[in-house]
Amino acid sequence: MTTSDMTPRDRPRGHRGTPWIILALLPILCALPLFAGTTGVETIEKDLTAILGDPAFEKAHVGVVVDSLTTGRRIFEYNAGKRFIPASNMKLFTTAAALLALSPDFRWETRLLAGGTMTSGVLNGDILVEGSGDPTISGYFHDGDVLHVFRRWAATLKEKGVREIAGNLVIDNSSFPGPPYGKGWDVDPVNCFSAPRDAFTFNNNCIQLDITPSGKKGKGVFLAMEPATDYVSLTNSVTSGKDTDRDIVHLEYTTSRSLSISGSIRPESPTITRYVAVNHPAHFGGFVLRETLEAAGIVVRGDILCARNCPKTVDVRARREKGEWTTVAVYRSPRLADVIKVVNKLSNNLYAELLLIATGRAQGATGTEESAAAALATLRRAGVDTSGLVMADGSGLSRHDLLTPDSVARLLRIMAEGPHARSFVDSLPVMSVDGTLGARLKGSRAAERVRAKTGTMTHVRSLSGYMTTTRGERLVFSVFSNNHIGTSAVDTAMDRIILRLLDETPSKP
Repeated sequence: MTTSDMTPRDRPRGHRGTPWIILALLPILCALPLFAGTTGVETIEKDLTAILGDPAFEKAHVGVVVDSLTTGRRIFEYNAGKRFIPASNMKLFTTAAALLALSPDFRWETRLLAGGTMTSGVLNGDILVEGSGDPTISGYFHDGDVLHVFRRWAATLKEKGVREIAGNLVIDNSSFPGPPYGKGWDVDPVNCFSAPRDAFTFNNNCIQLDITPSGKKGKGVFLAMEPATDYVSLTNSVTSGKDTDRDIVHLEYTTSRSLSISGSIRPESPTITRYVAVNHPAHFGGFVLRETLEAAGIVVRGDILCARNCPKTVDVRARREKGEWTTVAVYRSPRLADVIKVVNKLSNNLYAELLLIATGRAQGATGTEESAAAALATLRRAGVDTSGLVMADGSGLSRHDLLTPDSVARLLRIMAEGPHARSFVDSLPVMSVDGTLGARLKGSRAAERVRAKTGTMTHVRSLSGYMTTTRGERLVFSVFSNNHIGTSAVDTAMDRIILRLLDETPSKP
């Protein structure tokens, strides 16, 4: 699965004292250090250089920067100013810019409006959803109930006496004018990691597909979708048999709303879950909203119309100007400080893309390119050197993105010393505990001492963040590898760097 997430520069000046970072010191879980002997700066340089000679990095493009937050010193650098494809390490820049431009308390608002008049329970007009680019209309923040927001809207309409909507369900998704896919994306139209972007987003613009074998040879499989919707029709040709030693499932759209599932699954296999991107996400959200209203006893007589990127479009602005509209309900998202945890801990690409758009809109920008420029301008005002960097999207899915290890380390230092330090650091995965680092270095001395953002694409690996060494020094680090072969071996080599740094002796100012 692709997600996203690499001339030396001047050495940093006096970044001293950052008392807000509290990465709890735990007992050392591994009794013996990785390297014996003195661990001064010279030894660190020698040891890290030796790790960079690992066969995993042979013929790869590798960069490393390690700075001390405690003293402000640069401890180690290698290709610090070289440009790398960052994968999901780009999300560090996206979330930092959002915090600076919007504040941790920012919330999206999505409005449900009604037009026309009411007669005996019939709304003689349209209902309209005003999309704001909110990524949180899903089950993630609502105890797993993907229909939570739509059910509340249905309940509100019923409370107001609406039993029938004579007009259309209109989706105003005009606030995001950009294309559904980013420049330089390796788009897989089925996989959720590259789901299309839209100003009206529901359930990550994806469905969950569960494929469960019947348990009997030749009896096939059972399919289940969440949300349970008629928006996507399924064609199932999966067989069940013991003539294979592994499960093979292939998904393919035959039309924009027809999904073919083929392959072979062993009868004893557990349920296989796939997260499948939908086409025309605003239409998808509107379709499920109409199903939810009808399940609550509210009939929608008209069609589903969108401002853009839908099978049927309409001039929403002209329609809104013609009549009077009443706000029926407003959904306010969770705080930005909570939303960026989904971006960084889970490396959610769609959340990152919509967050970049929100950052741009706050500064008068529209579209991804203008929003990226606005985000970089925000970071420059905070002191980040963005010269030579390329921000093609917010998620890091684009192979046009370019960062340097030095720029990442500088960003991390500035955020560590800034007004939103706690929100930013808390959004990062904790080693061996949660997010994309939940299973990494389990049982080692790195557990709970490291908070970092991962980055993964084919031939790309990155890991950048904060750590507290076993002797109490606070470090910032950024490690990039491009053009390597063998992701597992690169991960292992990067883990060796992390474990070595944890044994670093406190450096002198």
